[in-house]
Amino acid sequence: MLEYKEILIFLAGFIVIAIASNQIAKVLTKTHLPLITGLLLTGIIAGPFALKLIPDTAPEKLFFVNEFALAFIAFAAAAELYLKELRNRFRSITWMTVGQLAVTFLSSSVAIYYLSDRIPFMQNMDMNIKISVSILAGTIFVARSPASAIAVINEMRAKGPFTQTALGVTVLIDFLVIILFAVSFSIAQALVHGVSFDQNFILLLFFELIIALMAGYLLGKILSVVLAVRIGSVAKTVLIMLFGGSGAMKL
Repeated sequence: MLEYKEILIFLAGFIVIAIASNQIAKVLTKTHLPLITGLLLTGIIAGPFALKLIPDTAPEKLFFVNEFALAFIAFAAAAELYLKELRNRFRSITWMTVGQLAVTFLSSSVAIYYLSDRIPFMQNMDMNIKISVSILAGTIFVARSPASAIAVINEMRAKGPFTQTALGVTVLIDFLVIILFAVSFSIAQALVHGVSFDQNFILLLFFELIIALMAGYLLGKILSVVLAVRIGSVAKTVLIMLFGGSGAMKL
């Protein structure tokens, strides 16, 4: 009972800070900064590393908020992509994605490895562990934020080929980085523990991705039926958020 009470207190505090951050972000837009910059800045200041308005234990208790947020981000990112418009730019999106993926991953991994003697926690590591840390960090550097891209696009009301290409690359990289992390993690485990490369982990990941794609396709069909049904806009919105949000959370 006390745990639920604590969660409610943290949730109430989070809601207050979220509302306040929106107002603060609107003020910062007068300095010609994007709205999301103000939101991020407010979150950093209010978080456990600055003013501690949100204590250290809150993120763990409010993990379900993160799950909901990820669901809405995935739903919003997919809603901004139009396959008919992307088909003509699919080749350019693919090359840009592969280029960013390869260049960012390789350059970041190599840079971290050669700078490891200047990074305190890596100074006493042996070569295999340094390589493991480097490739994992390089994978993290590859990751992009669809939420930031969508926020800026919506705020600027951007449309056109460049916007679609940028969003397509961002979403595709976000998908591929999952696979890259799985491969890097397996390599890191092999280097650290001196074991053979774990192919089962990669196969399991691909199996999960296939299931996710199938579930996403099925969910899309369900949503198309919901959109086609003639009901009130409020009821339709609730159904869309119910199916879309719950489906994205499960995936």
